[in-house]
Amino acid sequence: MNVRDLVYRLYARRVEGRLDHAQVPKHIGVILDGNRRWAKASGGTTEQGHKAGASKIQELLGWCSETNVEVVTLWMLSTDNFDRPEEELTPLLGIIESAVRALAADGRWRVHHVGTLDLL
Repeated sequence: MNVRDLVYRLYARRVEGRLDHAQVPKHIGVILDGNRRWAKASGGTTEQGHKAGASKIQELLGWCSETNVEVVTLWMLSTDNFDRPEEELTPLLGIIESAVRALAADGRWRVHHVGTLDLL
């Protein structure tokens, strides 16, 4: 375990200790945004940024489960994304598909689509 992991675990315990479980919302919504900015700042590609963001979904849902959040809505794609170049959009759609399939296959989560599926 490196120092970063140790500090992160200590921070997570501190936050968990301060949570008032009676005040935890039953439903939260998360807009999965910023992956391109993160990739650029990290010196990676857009696709690497989208993959890194998708890899955090299970962790986020784990935190929600641990804190008794019952429903999580993930906004994974905006119609604005369809204006992106095909070389960016095609990998993004594949990453989203993989993430949704992994969530459905996990067995802990129920996946419901919200939005205009016919555009896909």
